[in-house]
Amino acid sequence: MMAKSRGISFDFFQRVGRSMMAVVLILPLVSILMGLGGVLLNPNVHQLMPFLAGDGFQAAGELMQRAGQAVFNNLPVLFAVAIAITWTGAGMAGFAALVAFFIMHTVLGSLIDITGLQLNDQLTGEELGIETMQTGVFGGILIGFLTAWLYNKFYRTELPDAISLFSGERLVPIVASFASIGVAILFYFVWPVIGQGIFILGKYVATHTNPLIVGLYGGIEKLLIPFGLHHIYNTPLLFTEIGASYETLDGARVVGDQNVYIAQVIDKLRDPSIAITGGTYIAGKFIPVMFGLPAAALAMIRVAKDDRKAKARSLLIAAAFTAFLTGITEPLEFTFLFVAPLLYGVHALLTGVAFGLANFLGMKAGFAGGSGLIDFVLFNILPNQSNAWLWTIGVGVVFAVVYYFVFRFLIVARDLKTPGREEEGEETRLYSKEEAREKIGVSKGEKTTDNGAADDSRAAKILAALGGEENITKLDACISRLRVGVKDTDKVDEQALKDEGASGVLRVSDGVQAVYGTRSSVIKEEIQELVGKEHLS
Repeated sequence: MMAKSRGISFDFFQRVGRSMMAVVLILPLVSILMGLGGVLLNPNVHQLMPFLAGDGFQAAGELMQRAGQAVFNNLPVLFAVAIAITWTGAGMAGFAALVAFFIMHTVLGSLIDITGLQLNDQLTGEELGIETMQTGVFGGILIGFLTAWLYNKFYRTELPDAISLFSGERLVPIVASFASIGVAILFYFVWPVIGQGIFILGKYVATHTNPLIVGLYGGIEKLLIPFGLHHIYNTPLLFTEIGASYETLDGARVVGDQNVYIAQVIDKLRDPSIAITGGTYIAGKFIPVMFGLPAAALAMIRVAKDDRKAKARSLLIAAAFTAFLTGITEPLEFTFLFVAPLLYGVHALLTGVAFGLANFLGMKAGFAGGSGLIDFVLFNILPNQSNAWLWTIGVGVVFAVVYYFVFRFLIVARDLKTPGREEEGEETRLYSKEEAREKIGVSKGEKTTDNGAADDSRAAKILAALGGEENITKLDACISRLRVGVKDTDKVDEQALKDEGASGVLRVSDGVQAVYGTRSSVIKEEIQELVGKEHLS
């Protein structure tokens, strides 16, 4: 049963956003890899450093870019597997999602061949070498959540003895396989219309973008961060056809505002006539992060009390430098969200203005997710294929001045208790995301399952017979045995294990193996659910 939280509960949507983070978090590393590869292949860089034009560096650059493209080209299956695993905490769910993804696209491609369905070029392509209908990351996300739901529903199911080998989590890939056939049939009938609609929407967004729309996007994204909902909000624009689509010089189809910018920069290094159209919803990010927030930190330092100024300076300079260098803004943003939500609202407003102004100036920029100096250099200055980096510096200086005076005025006028201005006896410090969210009444969210309560009676008795949770070092199960690593085998009660259905108990060097037959997998899951999977794995 889903836990109830205090204040506003966005538990479900927070979990959705967190489940996507596994993929989103790998993209910065991949993007940096591609950015470095682009630097090595850039003719302008060769003029400054001719040795980089050597065959070895060129081969390294090509390898870096292809390695990065391998991730971007397979985002749908990565979303499917990552969502299934993060939503359930089970590797078997990820395996089931992978199987389901393969089957869905194989069946979908076969249906198209059998019926001779005619599709627009935008809706056809390959997924992992399978000729199929292009469902993009939407297909991967659907498979991921469907598999996670199936796992939570069936992973403790016990089948009749004749087929009990497939009990527990072993049943999940089988159920997911059949379910994916149904998903393929569903996509066959509905996706030609939906997919074409998304493509048309993407073209509309690309051709009708204006400063107001982009500004609203930037401001709303910032307002959603405290609730943990920003990844749900920005994923369609950054990683799907809604944001942008582009066919590379090599014939690959790239979708998403972030991905298209990177692909176009790479192509522009080979063909200067390529126009940069991606990066529309990214260009405004660098201005408030690299210039606005450090200026806000300076304002907080200047208005700190004299006896607390040194402590405030050390904390705020470190946080400002982190934001400037890496784009990690949480230490600053959640601090003034905690002490003065008004300042966060102003920050969101100014962020929206920065996004809108960037669009008005025709700025296009790319990043790996951080919006700091590292991304700014790798994806904008070094490739030097758009005007964004020059405009960012100029506009950023202006915004730094605005941030400084607006924040200073509000802090003094409303006597806001920013770091260094606390009441007597209160500590001068920064605040964490969890503290800020708790103050405004946003729940952190807890892991839930759909299968109801665990069978505590059996799990608890077996756990006690094994010497208790503190005696267990690892827990696993094969086809017929519950394999348990224990600290002290003398604490294991063999008779109690047999009383709960074990046909035998084997003592090995580092633990015991209780023979529960094909129920072993289900019992393992029951025990893990009882004490927490993170403690026993």
